Amino acid sequence: MQLSGMSKSPSSDRLDFVDMLRGLGLLFMVVDHAYDWWLVEAENRGSWGRTTEFIGTLAAPLFLVVVGVSVALATDARRARGIPEGKATWFLVRRGLLVWLWGYLLNLMVFFDGDNWPDLFAFDVLQCIGLGMVLIAPLAVWGPTWSFPLLALALGWGGQFADRLVFPGYLGTMVNGIPPIAYFPLLPWLCFIPVGLLWGRAMARWREDRARSNQVAVGSAVVGLIALMGAALAPSDIGYRHPRLVSILFDLAVAFWMGTVLYFWCRWSWGRRALSWLRDMGRETLLLYLLHHLVGFRLFYLLGWVTGRSWRGQYGVFDIPQATLLLVVLCSVMWTAAWVWSRWKAQPGVWQRRARLWL
Repeated sequence: MQLSGMSKSPSSDRLDFVDMLRGLGLLFMVVDHAYDWWLVEAENRGSWGRTTEFIGTLAAPLFLVVVGVSVALATDARRARGIPEGKATWFLVRRGLLVWLWGYLLNLMVFFDGDNWPDLFAFDVLQCIGLGMVLIAPLAVWGPTWSFPLLALALGWGGQFADRLVFPGYLGTMVNGIPPIAYFPLLPWLCFIPVGLLWGRAMARWREDRARSNQVAVGSAVVGLIALMGAALAPSDIGYRHPRLVSILFDLAVAFWMGTVLYFWCRWSWGRRALSWLRDMGRETLLLYLLHHLVGFRLFYLLGWVTGRSWRGQYGVFDIPQATLLLVVLCSVMWTAAWVWSRWKAQPGVWQRRARLWL
């Protein structure tokens, strides 16, 4: 039975609302980066800049939760096709390593100027996602469902005290952000992926049962409410860096609520059509992640429109209306690129097969 709320592409096992949720995370990130990079200092430090910065804090948690969901759904689909578990695990590990390497290539193409070597090895969100996929792959394929929430709890709570762990050199950068530069160290950020695994396994189990799927969606909203209550009660001083425990619980609440809203929104065909652009962007997130950095930062930097990143005391040259217009143009370019790219790489051919492998 084909569910309208969990509708799939004709030629894949993807769920529209999951792609939309990933696309929403991408959109939040682009909004944050655009105003952070492009605004003049006075407006960047104002209420508009602070608001868009808050929106941007939701992007990485959404990405990581959806990584877990996608891994669970992909594993279930491969198991249904009779693919051996070892091969399914290797697929996830290979994909994770590829995303991890793309992160460093992006640092080289966008942020490296020949002498700022720490930026070249910055541990950013792509590195966190990629290495997280590698580490979580065996659990996703072989692990029991009950282990997912326990792992999420251990990583989320234990990660608040990860500064007490001592690792040599770059291993410390990757694990707990000590020494820098690490924007998204594995602890505590990795805790979002097992939450997504649990969510995705529930979707996979009942994706062909409409009543059960609805119950999963409603249950997700309830879990989101519980997470929000936990955020309200959790001590705000627990944790040594972002995300603290309060932020983790709040971000999970937002992720569950957004997922529930998008699930029921996609129950109607007109709803899916109205947000098809968001679905298209969500299906090509890696490509668009690279593109928006290359255009929104590197190209503008070469043109003299961006001097750096705000947290380094460097800003852009645009006011809010100008930056907003540029943001609309950039998002239009990104959607067009996603639409063209997805249709091109779906065709048979050697180059298309390589494109599907690398992006």
